[in-house]
Amino acid sequence: MSRPSLKDQRSEQILDAYLTCVARFGLEGATQERIAAEAGVKRPILRHYLGNKDQMTGALIGYVVDRFAEATHALQDALEPTGTPTDLIDLLFDKSTPNDPRVMLAYQSLVTSVADHPEMRHPLVESLEHFLGIIEVVLRRAAPNASATRVRVVSQGIAATYVNLDSLTPLSPPDAWCQELKQAAMILAASLEANT
Repeated sequence: MSRPSLKDQRSEQILDAYLTCVARFGLEGATQERIAAEAGVKRPILRHYLGNKDQMTGALIGYVVDRFAEATHALQDALEPTGTPTDLIDLLFDKSTPNDPRVMLAYQSLVTSVADHPEMRHPLVESLEHFLGIIEVVLRRAAPNASATRVRVVSQGIAATYVNLDSLTPLSPPDAWCQELKQAAMILAASLEANT
């Protein structure tokens, strides 16, 4: 297997710095000066490796969606073929599960910027659909007689609960909040099983 090129390594380093800046300051606040400082490079290097501002934004969208997809695939792998709703919720809300909170914070920042960058909508929606699809598979396995609409509604509730907790990471929320949100997700899952 060949080693990644210096260009690939440097691009990855700059994209990771961009991710950090967007998570901290939002898409508009992630200036080239901040990105360069975070990456430890001079500003002209950004253009050399990632192109102009629009190309940089496109690369960031791909980077964030890829990171979210990696986490989603890891969740899917951990739950196949017999994962239960309890397994799913334990994985989502387990603090020891590796999770980069910058990804969800940057994802949310990109979502708030879709009005100015409509090209971001499709990849963001598609990645969230994949995440919801994994939740739906687990819920259908536990409640095979539940309607597709009900499974989707409960999936949305569990996903929203998880995303809400992840978005609170910068606050260092009390452990009780994590437990309460986890319990809310468990109640949603149990309501699906109870009504089948």
